[in-house]
Formats: sequence, structure tokens, C-alpha cells
Amino acid sequence: MITNLIAELRAAKLAEEKAKQDRLDVENKIIAMFAHPITGEGTHNDEEFSIAWKLTRTVDQEKLSADFELLGANVQKAFRWKPEVDLRQLRNLQELDAPAYAEAAKYFTSKPAKTSVTLKD
Repeated sequence: MITNLIAELRAAKLAEEKAKQDRLDVENKIIAMFAHPITGEGTHNDEEFSIAWKLTRTVDQEKLSADFELLGANVQKAFRWKPEVDLRQLRNLQELDAPAYAEAAKYFTSKPAKTSVTLKD
């Protein structure tokens, strides 16, 4: 039973990868038909489709943290601070210092993530 399901999962994953690559190929052909905006960002809207050119901006957190107090108020407003859990440290805290973990736990919520199945070669 499980052998058949694993074979079905492998076939579905292969079909999914093929479909994804086919979709990306067609999207690239469509994108190639239009001029890329000079600024790197912009949109093209049509009756049947739209294209959105976007930029990804990555913050050098160490540099920004070091210089933040020197920046003007308007420059500071251009950035948001996003606290994140350092999972490795949190797990260490849970194992080694239960009271500290309990204190830290006040500041985050845990909820189940999507369970995954990974195929091994």
C-alpha cells in the first residue's frame, strides 16, 4: 500500500515540476515581448494578463543597526524592525533554563505548521 502511494507521490511531483517549468517558460516568453522598465519596477496591464516587475530589497541589518541613531527621522521611518525567534537558542533555553524559557514564551505564539512528506533518492 505505502509503496504504491510513494510511487504515486513521485509521479505527481515529477508532473508538478514539469508543469511548473512549462508555466515559467511561457511566462518568460510573454515577459520577453515587453520592455523592462528602466527603474526596475512597473506594470503592464492587458485585458487578459498583467506583468509586474518588482525589486527585492534586502537590509544589511548589522550596518543599519550600527548607524540607525545617526540617521534622520525620515530615513529611520523607511525601515521596520521585525523581531524573530532564534529557534536554536530558544530550544537551548527550553532545555537548559526553564524559567527563562517561560519568560520568553510570553512573547511568541506557537502553532502547528504544515506537515511535510519528503521523498528521498
